[in-house]
Parts: sequence; C-alpha cells; structure tokens
Amino acid sequence: MSPFLTVVCLACLAVLLLSGALTMVRLTIGPQAADRAIALDTITMMFIGVICLLCMLWNSDIYFDAVWILTLVGFLGSAAVARYLERGRLFR
Repeated sequence: MSPFLTVVCLACLAVLLLSGALTMVRLTIGPQAADRAIALDTITMMFIGVICLLCMLWNSDIYFDAVWILTLVGFLGSAAVARYLERGRLFR
C-alpha cells in the first residue's frame, strides 16, 4: 500500500473515532428514544467503517465477512427499534 493511502486511512480512522465519541455522547444524553436509536445505528455504521479501514491497512480480507454480518444485524436492529417506537410492540 502506498504511503499516501496509509496516511489517508489513518486520518479517516481518527475522524471515525472522534465522531464515534461524539455519537456516544448523543447516545447517553439523547432526550428521546429515537435519538438513542439513531445514535446506536450510527455507531454500528462507524464500527463497520473502522473494520473496513483496518482491513485496508492490514492488507487482509478476513474480516469482510464480519462486516456483512454486522451490517445485517445493524439493519435488523434498526428496523426492530423503529417498529417498536412506532407501534409500541414488535409483533402483530
């Protein structure tokens, strides 16, 4: 990997970690449940981005399967939380 790409990946990791910390603040102080649900979904997507960037830095594709699984679980969790917030229950 080129040195420029390494620097860009490290800068992206730093930005993702900073935004993850700010999102954790929103998760803890969010006044409504919808704010907390969006913050949790955002943290999941940031974690997926961190895994992808680390795979690029390590020249490995081992963890991309984990990215697919985490993406699916994050989507299903977001859909379940949205349905619960809308209807007050998950089923029926």
